[in-house]
Amino acid sequence: MIAKQVPMKSIGKSDFGGLVKYLTDEQNKNERVGYVSVTNCQTDNHQVAILEVINTQAQNTRATSDKTYHLIVSFRAGEQLDDATLKAIEARVCEGLGFGEHQRVSAVHHDTDNLHFHIAINKIHPTRYTIHDPYNDHKILGQLCEKLEREFGLEVDNHTAQRTGSENRAADMERHAGVQSLLGWIKRECGDQIKGAQSWAELHTVLRSNGLELQERGNGFVITNGAGLGVKASSVARELSKAKLEQRLGAFEAVQGQGASAAVAQAAQARRTQAPPVAKVGHKPPPRSQNRLHRLSQLEGMQINSGKRYEAQPMRSRINTVELYAKYKNEQTTATATRTVEWAKALERKNRLVESAKRTALLKRTAIKAIKGAGPGKKVMYSSTSKTLKDEIQAINKQYLADRQAIYDKYQRLAWADWLRAKATEGDQEALGALRAREAAQGLKGNTVAGSAGQKAPQGLPEQDSITKKGTIIYRVGPTAVRDDGDKLKVSRGANQDGLQAALRLAMERYGNRITVNGTDAFKEQIAQAAAAAKLPITFADAALERRRQELSQSTTNQENANEHARTRTDAARTTGTGARADRGRADSRRDGGAGLTPTRVHTTRAGRTGPVQFGANGRKPVPGGGLPGKPDIGRVGRKPPPESQNRLRGLSQLGVVQLTNRGQVLLPRDVPGHMEQQGTKPDNGLRRDIFGAGRVTAGQAAADKYIAEREATRLKVFDIPKHSRYNQGNDGAAAFTFAGVRQVEGQALALLKRGDEIKVLPVDEATARRLKRVAVGEAVAVTAKGSIKTKGRSR
Repeated sequence: MIAKQVPMKSIGKSDFGGLVKYLTDEQNKNERVGYVSVTNCQTDNHQVAILEVINTQAQNTRATSDKTYHLIVSFRAGEQLDDATLKAIEARVCEGLGFGEHQRVSAVHHDTDNLHFHIAINKIHPTRYTIHDPYNDHKILGQLCEKLEREFGLEVDNHTAQRTGSENRAADMERHAGVQSLLGWIKRECGDQIKGAQSWAELHTVLRSNGLELQERGNGFVITNGAGLGVKASSVARELSKAKLEQRLGAFEAVQGQGASAAVAQAAQARRTQAPPVAKVGHKPPPRSQNRLHRLSQLEGMQINSGKRYEAQPMRSRINTVELYAKYKNEQTTATATRTVEWAKALERKNRLVESAKRTALLKRTAIKAIKGAGPGKKVMYSSTSKTLKDEIQAINKQYLADRQAIYDKYQRLAWADWLRAKATEGDQEALGALRAREAAQGLKGNTVAGSAGQKAPQGLPEQDSITKKGTIIYRVGPTAVRDDGDKLKVSRGANQDGLQAALRLAMERYGNRITVNGTDAFKEQIAQAAAAAKLPITFADAALERRRQELSQSTTNQENANEHARTRTDAARTTGTGARADRGRADSRRDGGAGLTPTRVHTTRAGRTGPVQFGANGRKPVPGGGLPGKPDIGRVGRKPPPESQNRLRGLSQLGVVQLTNRGQVLLPRDVPGHMEQQGTKPDNGLRRDIFGAGRVTAGQAAADKYIAEREATRLKVFDIPKHSRYNQGNDGAAAFTFAGVRQVEGQALALLKRGDEIKVLPVDEATARRLKRVAVGEAVAVTAKGSIKTKGRSR
């Protein structure tokens, strides 16, 4: 577990709202943002909390430092904690830093190889409005991490500060950007030689052979590469500080080349001060100097050393990335040049629009000047023109800034690792291999699934969510995320049975049917259960796990077979018992002369109650329980069926057929006279009438619907067209309308009747249409109960 503050380099760029937006931005990924928590605010919505925090920060007007504290808490690869544990750790860390009562927003991120969460903390106290900036927070964070690791059983990290700030920045550059830093290169290439130098001359020789130079700066030494980059000598090793070097080698002795260079520089400066003034820029040189080359002896000497030189090359990798890095450099150079050209075009477009707006404003002012009238009116027009011009220029500048930002985002320079990740996301397998070959890529740890056979080309992969800087592909399978580093698979979170089965199927596609499982015993048990439940044709490399899978598979198979056998026996017993009872019933009926049972007799029980008791025709007494001799005991009425027959519908073929004796005969098809068969149905056309209203659509109604659809489509574009609908006798009734005209659609006359802001469309015949032509638009009309239009004294 590591906790680290991210300082803001520029105080003016500190923005709590921007930080929270970054923390909660999904970035088009499903597997990025986990839970988001808001603490000590009046709301649980992080967007509303931004306004609350900004208002709180505005109450402190004296603090000039950064008012936002950005903290990152990261865990070892393979550690997966639930939200409750993460929330508890967040509260403990903030309490330890003194931010227990301060407003904060935290967000968990899952899009990297290490689970981590960010905390955006308001340094301004919500009630006292004082700023709190913890002193030596890195030491406090180290102590808190050690304590929390013991309490929550986390993997132990080293929290003792062993590096300076510059060393940490160099390590971060190499780890995240994937490019070697000057400090790291010096330590790896010539650090031991520099520390082993026994004199100043030997030290300068070692540095010069590697393209480096030792210089005095302030109260110490710096090592530069001659191209503007430099590091403190004490950052390379503590024994290279100025005090320790002078204690070991004596007083500092500059390299001889430095003294000669200084003398040459002084001589050149003297010549420039003593030389006569030159003519204006662009004038020709004097005749004696035209077409004349200076002597080589007048040129300053230059020492060329063919030794090693520092270059911003990729970090050491397990594969050769020379060609890939050359492609990266070429693309970055092209992107920079293209971005410059696009910015120039955007600037030219902005200037052109501004000039056009100014010309338009000038024409307006000229026209206003030519107007003859009172001064106040012209003053108002001048003011309006100026305001319009100002608004137009402001809109043009705003659009220009947006275009410039879009161009920057499109042609942004990327670090080496970011470029590899972008290419891998596009499907470049070479870039993906380079990511996985980095020293920082150590592979997945924890509960993983791998294969024993060689990799195969996967088919039908699930949806790819993102790729990390270590080359881990994150697949999205429902609520589960499966990670693939090329050698192993891991279910990162949401490890339910469906997710484990998806990981096993992906492993079968990738590695074959022999699978290796690593992790805790609980994880292995879940994997075995998932494989047995899905009946996957796989074999585990672990013998104990394979035996467990076989036991679970056999248990599942035995249970299914037992259930099927029980159902089969129950069905067979039910079918056999029903047939036997039916046969015995028919035999008793024949033996008793066709009578199944005699009338009941009254029987007095020991309790003194009387009740009907049935006796057979042969005089045999009933058996205990109410049954008859020779009949199976079916139990009391209402007794539940056996468990295997509960909630189960028997097939019709299993039901016994009971023949009732001394009953009426059934009319069979052969007994029906021939003239009664296949008589068919009689037509009822005489009872049918035309459908009015809902039902059959007439030609007039179809024309009305077409006209209404055309007017409604136009109404969406023109706001002053009223709503049109078809006249309905049931809803509109015999009401008064205002005549709005007659329309012809596909030879059908339509009357338009207006009521309020709505127009009703009613199909009419030709006679009514001719009569309505004599009615003025806006005249009052009415529709009778029969659907005819009534005007002044007449109706049709």
